[in-house]
Amino acid sequence: MPIFEYLCKKCGRHFECFVQGGRDKEVVCPDCGAPEPQKMISCFGIGGGSNRIKASSSSCTSCSTKSCSTCH
Repeated sequence: MPIFEYLCKKCGRHFECFVQGGRDKEVVCPDCGAPEPQKMISCFGIGGGSNRIKASSSSCTSCSTKSCSTCH
């Protein structure tokens, strides 16, 4: 089963969930129980150390600098 990332439209919680094919409508927020959270687009890295593939974003989403080594 694949793991998907979701964002609750009601309380704003970001969470991951195992989802069997075609069962997205059954996912609910683990905090507030709201139905049908928004499915997020995730990226992943391959390799390790300096060979890691980094997200190709023009601005960092988790900090306020453009020199973030996590996102750039």
